[in-house]
Amino acid sequence: MLLLRFLLLALLTALLIDTVQCKKICKEQDSCCSFVEGFPGKLKAIRSSYAAIRDYYESNDDLDTSLFNRTVLEHFKNPYGCSVMNDILHFYLDTVLPRAMNQNKFGKHIDRIGVIFKDLKREMIKCKNYFTCQKPFEISRVKSTYSQMGDKGLYKAMGELDMLFNYIEDYMASQRHKH
Repeated sequence: MLLLRFLLLALLTALLIDTVQCKKICKEQDSCCSFVEGFPGKLKAIRSSYAAIRDYYESNDDLDTSLFNRTVLEHFKNPYGCSVMNDILHFYLDTVLPRAMNQNKFGKHIDRIGVIFKDLKREMIKCKNYFTCQKPFEISRVKSTYSQMGDKGLYKAMGELDMLFNYIEDYMASQRHKH
């Protein structure tokens, strides 16, 4: 029991130190830090909306080719992750989600994903210094593969949203520890 209390106290102390450190940095870039700190709540909301439509898109995705392979994940993890995320959000907001909305099957859920993506994109642009955005990532391979998939590309892109959410979550978490 004493060991358990010690471990809980140590965990609370570590969390408090991390929170104090982030608050110290947040004073300089308050809204950007607050956005990153609050992102887990948005991620929970977006995953909830996606859970309602996932089975439909995954069951209609019969393609073996992947849009989001390890290369894309590695791009998310490098210093250019902000640019990668910006390009991919742009791709989903301008290409994938409007097409999914035209199917008019899951409008409420797709719209909610779109709203959160728009908010994330807006914050990424506003906080480009916070995220140290640079531009070496080329989304052209993802867009080209998507185009080659034809009508099935929509199912592939929507079916892989959970993978994209994981990439975004990893990137946002890395930004919390960095700042």
